Amino acid sequence: MSPTTSLALPSDKNETIRGSADNLTVDQKNGVATYTGSVKIQQGSLVISADSIVIHTNPDSSVEKMIATGNPARFQQQPEKDQGIVTAAAKQITYTPSNEHLVLIEDASVEQNGAVMSGPHIDYDLVKEVMKAAGSNSSSGGEGQRIEIVIPPKAGKTEDAQ
Repeated sequence: MSPTTSLALPSDKNETIRGSADNLTVDQKNGVATYTGSVKIQQGSLVISADSIVIHTNPDSSVEKMIATGNPARFQQQPEKDQGIVTAAAKQITYTPSNEHLVLIEDASVEQNGAVMSGPHIDYDLVKEVMKAAGSNSSSGGEGQRIEIVIPPKAGKTEDAQ
């Protein structure tokens, strides 16, 4: 068995969470750990990197949510061993492991297999593989931000010219 087969999403939950940062503050009473300065959190194929990551834990010490902020904060994970890596970026990323849910706020983008969705706010359910994106209205009379999507053509599919 190759090492990459154990890095697919279903087994990520069983992997050890590893973190590194320049600084760490732990509030054990409230179950909050704040990592700052070139932060990287990894669990199997899941990698979150940011300027700051705040991890909230439940009373049983399981992770309730991770809030990453950066310019940008980045998230990546391989959903299944035969699927491409999902990469996401935004100024703020909230990841909830219990339901495998991502909320990307401000300059948000998600990419997989060359397809890209970007906008001011993206809500992504990794289990159901459902993405919801919202544009923003401009209150100052100018144009608001719209959702953009890029879907590349399928590789190897060419029209028969004969």
